[in-house]
Amino acid sequence: MPIDALFLGGTSIDLIQESVEGSRDRPLHNFTESVGGSITNSAIIAAKLGVRTGLLSKIGRDTFGNFARHYLRMSKIDTEGMIQDFNIRTPIAVAKINKSGIAKYKFYKNSPKDSVVPIKTTPKYLLNTCKVFHTGSSYSYHKETFEETLKFIRYLKKRHVFISYDPNIRPGSISHKKQVKNRVLKLLKLADLAKLSETDLEYLTGQKNPLKGLGTLKKQVKCELVLTLGSKGSVHLVGGRRPPTRWITVPAFKVKVADTIGAGDAFTAGLIYKLIKQGRGKFFADIKANMTFASAVSALICTQKGSHKGLKDIKQVNSFLQEVKT
Repeated sequence: MPIDALFLGGTSIDLIQESVEGSRDRPLHNFTESVGGSITNSAIIAAKLGVRTGLLSKIGRDTFGNFARHYLRMSKIDTEGMIQDFNIRTPIAVAKINKSGIAKYKFYKNSPKDSVVPIKTTPKYLLNTCKVFHTGSSYSYHKETFEETLKFIRYLKKRHVFISYDPNIRPGSISHKKQVKNRVLKLLKLADLAKLSETDLEYLTGQKNPLKGLGTLKKQVKCELVLTLGSKGSVHLVGGRRPPTRWITVPAFKVKVADTIGAGDAFTAGLIYKLIKQGRGKFFADIKANMTFASAVSALICTQKGSHKGLKDIKQVNSFLQEVKT
């Protein structure tokens, strides 16, 4: 069956930690499990919006892996390109939420070498029918998975597939900082659109001021850049390599936040949905409205715990946008 968007990256089980009754020295905890991973989150949310979605990732042939694959299939995601391997374990991310709803993670992952999804084993119909290819996070910048990601992008660019990228850099877990920076910049030079966070931008440019950082990065890459600023909204730099330039800014919607897990991934999924519906030309011509739509998807995700439970379908997003207008 043909697909609209193909996602490549890690799939994990998110265990969201919640404190319950216990002593001060020995608090008791409950954990809520959810299928996660940055790229997988975007795939799930895109599918909920109505995008025909395929996911490429590698997980264990274990209880968690079976749970993840079943959930993804129930979410109407094509999992024929996923690999289940007896020799690895399904990755786990333990998330502890602070009072502001922001998660701090502890990861239990396989080595990059054991996480590679080879392009040569990927079903051809997934590669040859997708209109948008999205990748990112640590999967995209570890050496072995980076090399395979390049193969996917080079193959798909020959087919004029739109390349979307979200670095989602976690500086604290990176030991070879210069190599990772160079890999991310190489992928940005091949992408058509990148969704960046403030952390990504500072890592790549050294600039703490987001507008200066965007201007610096835009001089190095050709792709369109959208920067998310959490509760401060999002920014897109039009032009940038040479004058004139202008900024498009979109405020974040105010909602009661349960947690912010998956907020950036949801924003990306919202952009991909609009891109598929409109085509490249109309998408960028109407970028402010599309960023507003993506912001609405992100806001809804934040209203419930976990990376995708806050969103039901496209009708919910449209109703939310209608409500905030009135």
